[in-house]
Amino acid sequence: MYNENTGIITVESLATAISAIPDLELERKESLKLSYRILNHFGYGGSVNDFILERDMRGIFYMLEDAGLLSSNIEETTFYDGKRWIQFFWTLN
Repeated sequence: MYNENTGIITVESLATAISAIPDLELERKESLKLSYRILNHFGYGGSVNDFILERDMRGIFYMLEDAGLLSSNIEETTFYDGKRWIQFFWTLN
């Protein structure tokens, strides 16, 4: 999925990886649109906080995690008053 020369994930390389997922059966044009939408969520950062995702995009992220293109991480923070805050993040593999 990474560009061999620069180590950067491109829309085209992500679309190629998405097209290779047997369960999705997307045409090239659709996989390009989806990869563009996914990379827009990541922007210049390496991870996406799950709470910003819409329901349909969250479902797509879970499918991409099953395919090995994304991974999920959980961070837990404890505040001074003892309350815990759990954050769920997505990262590109």
